[in-house]
Amino acid sequence: MEEEPEMTRLIVERVHRLSSRPWMFVTGQLEGDALRIGDELVILGSEAPSVLVTIRSIELHSAPAKTTVAVDADLADSIREGVVLGRN
Repeated sequence: MEEEPEMTRLIVERVHRLSSRPWMFVTGQLEGDALRIGDELVILGSEAPSVLVTIRSIELHSAPAKTTVAVDADLADSIREGVVLGRN
């Protein structure tokens, strides 16, 4: 019997925007496989239509056990603390 692949999820804990960058930085607890630049995630559990979130950059200076990724700044209204980003 085949095992079902583990779902990759990023549970958002902090969101930062820098006016000098076209992205916002999302930090949280990653569960599942590592993320890569270009990966596409969706906001899980949202009542709204699916919002596609593309990983633009991965920051390597995150706190231990945390992952920080950059996503398009125009998603600021959709991504906030407590949101879960995921893919199968």
